[in-house]
Formats: sequence, C-alpha cells, structure tokens
Amino acid sequence: MSAQIESLLQLCREKGLKLRTAESCTAGAIAADIASVSGASDVLDRGWITYSDSAKSEMLNVDPELIIEHGAVSRRVVLKMAEGGSSDSALCVAVSGIAGPSGGSDEKPVGTVWVAVAGGRYTSVAKHHLFSGDRAAVQQQVVTCAISMLIDQMEKG
Repeated sequence: MSAQIESLLQLCREKGLKLRTAESCTAGAIAADIASVSGASDVLDRGWITYSDSAKSEMLNVDPELIIEHGAVSRRVVLKMAEGGSSDSALCVAVSGIAGPSGGSDEKPVGTVWVAVAGGRYTSVAKHHLFSGDRAAVQQQVVTCAISMLIDQMEKG
C-alpha cells in the first residue's frame, strides 16, 4: 500500500494539489494511511471524520434533506461530502458505507460503500462498491479503493 500512496503523493506534488478526506465508515483510516508515509505532510491538508449525519451537514454542508431523502450511504450524499471538502487546489475523497457486522438491509447490505472524489479541475465522480469480509476487511478495502480512485482521477486529467 505504501508504494501506491507514494505514487499518489508524487502525483499531487506534480499537479500542485493538496489532499483532503471526508470519512464516515473508515473513521480516519484513509488519512492515517496517507500520513503513515514519510513526506505526506506537504500534500495531506486536512480530514473530517463525519460519522454522524449531523457531522456531514455541519462540517461538509451536506443538506440534511438530501440525507433524509437518499440516506447517508448514497451517491448523492457522498458526492456532496467530497464537494464540501474540496477546493480548487485540493482534491477530497469521501466515503460513506456500512462496514458491519450490523446496520445492513436488503437494499443496502453490509459492505455497501460509496466513494467519491471531487476538487481541482477534475469532474466529480462517485462509485458504488459491495465489499466482503468482516468490519476491518471492509474498511481496508475502502481505504485501498479510495487511494486508487484519487490516483485514477489525477491520471485522467
């Protein structure tokens, strides 16, 4: 994983971008993994742990009605989280999901996660995933996915 993070950091340096995270189901694990790589301090700008619906609204300006209408684990909400955390000079990756072992439903089973990236000159993107395994395994898969999505967005632009 550290080689992938080093690639991400180098891409950010080359493009003059900072990184931000807006995390729900990973509770800061994405930012922690990025920060575990030496030299991350010149790229990693800030992060929000927005585990509750009210935190998503208060910290990232997600409309509470959007959460009521679509649920916190939805494409529209995770896009708003990423957009609320981003800027012209900073990409934000946002995640919201159900890591389990409880909390799932027929419509949104355990392992359901949305990941979004927004900011800079890039088009906002969100992807739905259904990960498997226990809580820790789901969270680690989300972290890996989030890092990959950040790299993919920068390589496209």
